[in-house]
Amino acid sequence: MRLENSELRAFRAVVEEGGFRRAAEALHLSQSAVSQAVAGLEAKLEAPLILRGKSLALTDAGRRVFEHAVDVLGREQQTLEEIAQLKQGKRETLSLALSASLNYFHGQELVSAYYRQSPHVTMRVQELPSRSIIYAVLGGDVELGLGPFQKHMSAFATVPLYQDTRHLVVSARHPAFEHMVAGDESALKRTPLISSALDNPEMRPSIQRLRDRFSTVWEVTGLSLRIHMVAEGMGVSFLDRRLLREHPGCRDLHIMDDVSFGRIDKHVGLYHRADRTLSDSARQFVALCARRWKL
Repeated sequence: MRLENSELRAFRAVVEEGGFRRAAEALHLSQSAVSQAVAGLEAKLEAPLILRGKSLALTDAGRRVFEHAVDVLGREQQTLEEIAQLKQGKRETLSLALSASLNYFHGQELVSAYYRQSPHVTMRVQELPSRSIIYAVLGGDVELGLGPFQKHMSAFATVPLYQDTRHLVVSARHPAFEHMVAGDESALKRTPLISSALDNPEMRPSIQRLRDRFSTVWEVTGLSLRIHMVAEGMGVSFLDRRLLREHPGCRDLHIMDDVSFGRIDKHVGLYHRADRTLSDSARQFVALCARRWKL
């Protein structure tokens, strides 16, 4: 028996995208092709991987196969990228993903400083939602992640840079503003949470509880658009403390201090897969960040 990479790729996409339709769109395949690939895996293993229902859920076998898919496909992607670089005569690449708030405050200075010290290195820098950075690093799509991370991530080696907080905020333009700032959590049940992204509830059960505090979740990856939507009273969002102090679009937003889940403490820094040795270009970037934050 052999698990084909095409089957693993389809299964991984279903899990990460949260369903067969979105997986098909991400892979540019038909939904039936994705369904057949997952069904093929289940037939080979003689075990169900996904519990079909209103929301996607994985069986124990499904969780194990997902871990295997992330590892195998990540190593495949890294190998293909290294070969492509060798064919082009390129030997060093900085592959980095950073969050929107890190990019807003530090992206330009970090990239400029890195270029000045290492102008020969090819750079591939992406701005991604925080949870997408974790998946990208775990899957081998990028070597380094820069943004908030969980305190305990056994698959990663972490370099904490600083600690920060996110606060639940609302605009005075919101129809239920007075109730929300007074700590009325029932008012939040009638409004959307505007977020860059939230994890698939199956992968992070605690996030399901956060989702349930609101009427729905609107995923908006653009930071400026997200702030604009909150300012217009379309919904509420969690925003970094520094953004609330310094971003011009946040001046009239109000922190909901009286809501029990209105604050999220977080660690911010660099992380990479613990089972891989960092490239020279990545080590140089880590050293640059250590100097910037005086570690």
